[in-house]
Amino acid sequence: MNRSILPMVAAGMLFSACTAKQAETIDFANACKLENEKKYVQVSGYLTDGGSIYCSNTGGRMECGFDLTETPGAKKGVRVDISQGSGSNSVEKFESSYKKEDIKIHDNSGGPVKLGEKVKVTGTMNVIPDGSFCFVTVDKIEK
Repeated sequence: MNRSILPMVAAGMLFSACTAKQAETIDFANACKLENEKKYVQVSGYLTDGGSIYCSNTGGRMECGFDLTETPGAKKGVRVDISQGSGSNSVEKFESSYKKEDIKIHDNSGGPVKLGEKVKVTGTMNVIPDGSFCFVTVDKIEK
């Protein structure tokens, strides 16, 4: 490698490390509190389709809404919007008449995530003013 390039590569790596967002870990019970609005957060739970999945591009990227629940089978949860795609941290496009086994979600390493599995999601929290509904725009999914 050319010696003049090495310092530029090292500086670029250092800059990348310094600019990485640090997520604040929040517990599930406090996820929808108004003070979490627009925070970059990490929350754990069980990924479910909540009975149906709606995909749209209202936020500038095609996203599909899932539920993250504190315990398996819980009815109330935090909505998590996962980007539609084929790479890591995404959900593959599926037909409107899907079966649960048709849903292909990829974690941060590109590995599969099944509905019902416990995951940790990282992203920007959005809370409506009365705290009755919140959702995370997901950047990262980990098992």
